[in-house]
Amino acid sequence: MLLQAQSAETPTQAMAWIRLAVRVLLSGFDPRDTERAYHWLDHGQWEAVARLKAGEPYAFTAAAGRTRVEWSARPVLFLPLAHAATGPPWRCAESALCSCTARGHMCRGYHR
Repeated sequence: MLLQAQSAETPTQAMAWIRLAVRVLLSGFDPRDTERAYHWLDHGQWEAVARLKAGEPYAFTAAAGRTRVEWSARPVLFLPLAHAATGPPWRCAESALCSCTARGHMCRGYHR
């Protein structure tokens, strides 16, 4: 099983990412799933946006032979601590025992 995660700030952004991924793989889907995917691309994604805005998860699944692909989106109730581009997120405001094992982490067991 392969897994890829992508974060989006809005339900519309999440559906744009899923829409692009579905379009890339569309030609390889089984005939029935190809038809269902075209319908979803035309109409179904707006239902998905509405469900995400209502706090509900959403998933779209299609098959290509014995391979099944599922795209899912769900709202989250937390904010990221630091953006990936801002650097290491493991700085603490006060001294504390550190259990962090992140690569490149330099505190040697205690944050100062």
